[in-house]
This record gives sequence, C-alpha cells and structure tokens, in this order.
Amino acid sequence: MEIDTLYYYGQDGEAVPRDIETMFQLGTQEMEYSDKLKANVFRIVGFIFRERKMLAVFPKHYYELHEIESLNQTNAEAAADMRLLFHVIKKYSETERTTASARAYMGADDSDTYDADYPFAAFYKIYDYFRRYGLYREKENKVVSGGSGKISWKASISKSQKIISGGNLLFVPLYVNKKNDRQVFITECMAFVIDYTLDYFHSFLSMKKTGLNIARFDYFRNIDYVLAKLHEAKNAVFKDIHKKLVQSLIDFFSQYKERATGGSVHVKIRHYDMVWQRMTARYLNRHFVGMNPVSHAALFDLSLESSPVRFSAKTYKADTSHNRFAISLDHTAFVNHVLYVFDSKYYKALDKLNYKQFAYGEILRYYYPDMTEMHNILFLPGRERAEVHFSLAPDYVGERSMGTKIIEQYLEPKTVMKDYLTGQAAWTYA
Repeated sequence: MEIDTLYYYGQDGEAVPRDIETMFQLGTQEMEYSDKLKANVFRIVGFIFRERKMLAVFPKHYYELHEIESLNQTNAEAAADMRLLFHVIKKYSETERTTASARAYMGADDSDTYDADYPFAAFYKIYDYFRRYGLYREKENKVVSGGSGKISWKASISKSQKIISGGNLLFVPLYVNKKNDRQVFITECMAFVIDYTLDYFHSFLSMKKTGLNIARFDYFRNIDYVLAKLHEAKNAVFKDIHKKLVQSLIDFFSQYKERATGGSVHVKIRHYDMVWQRMTARYLNRHFVGMNPVSHAALFDLSLESSPVRFSAKTYKADTSHNRFAISLDHTAFVNHVLYVFDSKYYKALDKLNYKQFAYGEILRYYYPDMTEMHNILFLPGRERAEVHFSLAPDYVGERSMGTKIIEQYLEPKTVMKDYLTGQAAWTYA
C-alpha cells in the first residue's frame, strides 16, 4: 500500500520557510544566506523525504510564488510536476555526469553536485528484469532422499535400493522433489524491492507493482542476513541474466545499508545550471527555426524534431598573451553568414549588464570576416517573453554596420523539461 505522505514545496533561490528548515533539518548543503532577501534560500533542486513528509524543491521560476504558498498551505500532492522533475534529474545524472563538462564542474567525486542516497540505479535494473521476464522463476529440480514432498519416481527407481517385502517391491529410501527455498527467497526479495520502492516514491514512480503477497519479514532490519542469503544464491544460480538480477539485489541492499543521512532520503542536485544548459541545448537543436526580425528573439517550432541550424558548445582561443585565455560559449552556430551567439543562464533575475555576453559578441565580430548578421541571446527560465538586455548606443557603433544588441529570452521551464525527456522509454517516467 502507498505510504501516506505530507508534501511541502520550495523553489531554488527563494526563501526557506523556518518551519520547513526545521522539519527537514536543512543545512548548508541545501540552503545559503541571501543578503538581498535577508533570509536563507534554497540552493538545491530535488527531493528530501523525512518521517512521512516530503519536500520538493523545484527549479527557478517553475512556479509563481503564490502557487508555492498555496501548495504549502494544503500539503497537496503535485504528482505530475514531481514526476517530471524526478525524471529530469534521473536522466541528467545517468547520461550527462560522465561528460567532460560535467566532470570539470563536479570533479572525480560528484557528491557535491548530485546526491541520491536511495539505490535507484539498482532498483531500475531489478525493475527492468521484472518488465522483461516477470518475477524470478528459474527452474531447478532439487531431489532429495526422504522427507515430505512429491515423490520423484524416476529418481527413486534409479537411485533407491529395491526391497521385496510381502510380495511387494519397495524403494528405500524414496526420493522426493524438494521445494526450492532459494528461488522463493530471490522472488520475494525482488518483489519487496520493487513494491516497497514504488510505494515509497509513489509521487513520481507509477510503474506496475508485482502484486505478490510475500511473508511478513523486515528486509531492512535484517539486512545482513538478506545480503548473506543473496551472496549464497548468486553462487548457485545458473544463467547470466539471473546472476545479474541477484547482483542488482545485492547492490540495492548494500547501498541502502551504507546510507548515512540520519533517517532522511535525498534525491537532489546542486548546480542546476548544468542541467538548464543541457536542456536548452537540446531544445535549440530540436526546435529553433529562425529569428523574429522585430523583437530579435529566437523562434521555435515545437512540432519540429531537428532544427536546420546545429548549435554546439565551442571554445575560442582569442588570447595571444602568456595567459592564453579562451572564451567558451554554450550554444553557437555560424550558418549562411549569420552568427548565433547564444548562452543559457540559470538566473533568478538579470539586474546587471552581462559583460561576458557583451564581450563574446565584440570578440567574435571580426573572427568571421564574411559575417553579415549576428544574434546575441541569453536564455533564462521564466514566463515566455523576450526583452532587450543591452543595445549599444549609436554614438558607440562607429563605422560598423551594426551595433551589439543582447536579448534576454525566457523559456518556460516546464516546457523545456518535458522536451528534455521526449524519446525516453515510456515506462521509465509513466
């Protein structure tokens, strides 16, 4: 049965209510002090579970502040939004953390960036086995001499001593088919992991449960016994697919045992700007179709799956001094004499000139000698709109045919997040 849960909400960069700070025992890993707001603010995106209460912290500008307040007043379950956020974090952690840019940000140990102390990786391997093959049912005939059970006449005839008594032929001892306790243990262990996980995280995991009625047994309280039995079983199963299943069960319980968060379960990510950058890159390369000649904003066609313009991160070695400084752009393209200088910014607000973006345009202006047009945009999360961030005054343009203009363009976070997950197997985030 699903675990009854009270839900609480926050948003990256917004003030942390004092009751939530105390309730979930938040510290410097989850929040930081804001001089501007004169309060602690969230510095993570993700989930914290503690004593049948769950805190969901969404990305900047995902909700309006009054929506967060309303959710915290009702403790309602925003299941669809939580499911979306969970699978964005899951996809990024699985597919992007091994990239060079991610390693540069996170280092060899990425615990400062991504934290999931529940063994989801092992769970998904176990569930994938269940999805493909059902519950564990490796056929293994175990025949023993004596005892209760269904008689194996084939084994009894071939192995037993034959005795004639009173004109009757007797087989001593009788061989019986013994119930395979190991198979039952693996099957019930597998069912427990799947059903417990789906119950505990029912807010964002809605896959089919096994429905198996298993004996009352506290797997976590007896975790050392469970691990010993699983190691024993791994040496006895035959097929590779079954060995991998048992290893995934071992991994699940081993990682669960190593949890060190004082009763809380965390699924959270810091430096969400890396996620925003990756999602924006995918969004551009799928849907960008051109520029609005009036607002100078980028135009998108969400029915398109591949943009005619291919954007990529690029580094320009523009410095000949001993420092050898270089500039790196998130999303750049040069097509048909048009230069696109785009950057993704995971900001709550832009209240100062973005000098870096201004410098990018000025440095690259003469790098492409046949350039006739340049578009310079900062992509931020927020309600969809476009504003002029900076426009070089005519007195400063000089003999150039065009001055530098930088646009702030806001993309709806939920739309970009959904697009990021497009194409994944449905069962992984249904």
